[in-house]
Amino acid sequence: MNQSNIDFNKDLLHVYFQPVINADKYEVVGYEVFGESGKPDNLSEEHAWERDKQLYITAVKKALKMDYKPRLFFNIRAAVLGPLDAIEELLELFTKLESEGWSRENTVFEINAGDYEGTLQELTHILLYLKACGYDVSLDEVRVTDTHLDKFSALEPTLIKVDVSDLQETSAYYTYSEILDTLAFFARKLGTTLHFTGVENSHQLHMAWRNGGRYFQGPLFGDPAFEGIHVDSLKSKTEEHIHSYIDMHQRSLKRQTELLSTMDREVKAAWSKHTSVKTLMKALVNTFHEESFRMYMCNHYGYQQSVNWTKDEFGIWKEDPGAEGKNWSWRVYFLDHVMEMQFNKNGMLSDKYRDIETNEIIRTYSFPLTKDLYLFIDLDPIYLYKKNWFS
Repeated sequence: MNQSNIDFNKDLLHVYFQPVINADKYEVVGYEVFGESGKPDNLSEEHAWERDKQLYITAVKKALKMDYKPRLFFNIRAAVLGPLDAIEELLELFTKLESEGWSRENTVFEINAGDYEGTLQELTHILLYLKACGYDVSLDEVRVTDTHLDKFSALEPTLIKVDVSDLQETSAYYTYSEILDTLAFFARKLGTTLHFTGVENSHQLHMAWRNGGRYFQGPLFGDPAFEGIHVDSLKSKTEEHIHSYIDMHQRSLKRQTELLSTMDREVKAAWSKHTSVKTLMKALVNTFHEESFRMYMCNHYGYQQSVNWTKDEFGIWKEDPGAEGKNWSWRVYFLDHVMEMQFNKNGMLSDKYRDIETNEIIRTYSFPLTKDLYLFIDLDPIYLYKKNWFS
């Protein structure tokens, strides 16, 4: 039978709802809408669009009968935005649904930018137009291993939907984690909400929660089903998971605070006994032999005032004069940290970052010795790994 002769049968269309959980109340805030029509997958774009329109109508009518009004996340085919040029038809359809009781605020259009065949500029105009009409727009099918920050910046989506189904506790974990950190930071700068999908286990949920996810979705919370569920039906389960993450992070922060207090106390004691930079550093490499692998001092302009004291692979500390006199004010957050130490008059621990020399993930302890002399101690990656302090 020729595709053009296929008559779309509404009775063959089945609508499925997969729950989406929000991070602030642990409620079922809405559903991603899926459909099955019993027709071949190789439908023409025109027939697929007719099927999708009926899918949207059926989903909204079912949602209007639910005990609460959920948000619905609709997948919009790239052809609707491109070859079919059916955006106005899409908006007319939803305007009609709104006249029947549906709310525009509960509509999210999910668009896979990778499937769009036009230019980035054209897609940007489309997304901005949909947003100007009052609809939330989500970039769909974003994988951590294939992110395009420049595209996100141009498109300015309301949401970025990130698939974490391929996240496993493997050797690539820290690289994956770094990319998520960057994506989360970028989303905050754009004012974009992160929606994590493909969540299959507690480890993936932990990563999604820790990186600022507002919405969670995946097999852990349920597969697509014919009917919606009660708004609070997954609350206890979600709360149990997230409370365990909070408890774990609070324990880690407590241990880090204790380390900061200990290091502050030891540095102050050593500084009171040693009058020169060199004798102070000699004392500190013994005191913090396990915790650290490199130490140096800078003034408030960022100029290094000491040699590098570096621990080699055999645990032997050596003096390296090569960095003395270099200026580190170009490093991100250097001046911010100096001002914070000046204000608080105590030590601080940096976020994790990759060291430019070793390429290892590290954190740095810093302490204000005087108004113009600051101690920096790079913590040993092995020590951080043992303490699980990469978060």
